[in-house]
Amino acid sequence: MKARRVAFADFAVVQYSGVMDRLKKDSVQAEGFTDEKKFLQHIKTEKIDLCVLNMLLSGTGPFELIRTVRRTSANPDINITVISKQGHKLNIQNTLKAGANDFVVESIPSEDLYNRILYHLTPKKVIKHFGASVLSGVTKEVWPLLSIMLESTETLSRTESTSISKAFHGVLVEVAKVLGSNRTSLMIVDEESDVGIVLASSDDPKFCDFPVVLHKYPEVLDVVHSGSFVLIEDVSKNALTSNIGESVRSISIGSMMVFPIRYAGEVVGVLTVRRSKANDLPTMDSLAVLQALANSLAAHSNMKAGLRRIYKDFKPAGVG
Repeated sequence: MKARRVAFADFAVVQYSGVMDRLKKDSVQAEGFTDEKKFLQHIKTEKIDLCVLNMLLSGTGPFELIRTVRRTSANPDINITVISKQGHKLNIQNTLKAGANDFVVESIPSEDLYNRILYHLTPKKVIKHFGASVLSGVTKEVWPLLSIMLESTETLSRTESTSISKAFHGVLVEVAKVLGSNRTSLMIVDEESDVGIVLASSDDPKFCDFPVVLHKYPEVLDVVHSGSFVLIEDVSKNALTSNIGESVRSISIGSMMVFPIRYAGEVVGVLTVRRSKANDLPTMDSLAVLQALANSLAAHSNMKAGLRRIYKDFKPAGVG
């Protein structure tokens, strides 16, 4: 296997020395640069797999630096992970639009930065969007998922807010049965505050409204930032997710699918499907239906918040 290469570009690159040492032990070549010109020359001549880039390094502006890296790198598929103290939503969005793959808020714990880097270095498939034309017909495999989507839409529309977690759990149980999943979970996120809330999980009806710290879940942040579906076909071949079995001893995980869930044009969370089998994966049509189901769940999990914002901002003529 070809050695993977990572370049750190930061005025204070010494702060990454611990992470660099750990990467080297994992047979990853890690180098540091404090000068923008030397860094850019390096990526032009050497095929770097990933760079960790501080937004303050450039004299021409951070977004232009990202575009320059994307345009001039010897590796057209270089992963650009940007690190900055300015973790507000607009800055994250502009960074990703400029061509970055990931955004990390300083000061992220070194352990979590190390895991983020491993995640981006290892095998996964990414699909930007499935598109309406993907579904070719109601096949034997697709029909059960279509049935779940139709039934869940009707059920959730009639469920009172006090029982919504139970309803979510019921939907996830049905999805898990069809897909042979041992854990399917629904999470909404607030990336600015680095918090996610697990609304429900198929394997435990009591596991609901549970808060998690997002920087410990690079696959979730990747999907939230990019808006893309991510598939890890075999977690044992992914340097980060191969360790999942150690932290989640209650279930066996072979493969993982993470769907973005969208509401009002924004990614507000993820639907994660974990399966015990590796590589035994659903068809593209099935994935398209699952994406539609994910968006349906997102709408129900955010409907009241959306209505509250509308009523708060709405002022009829002659009122107030």
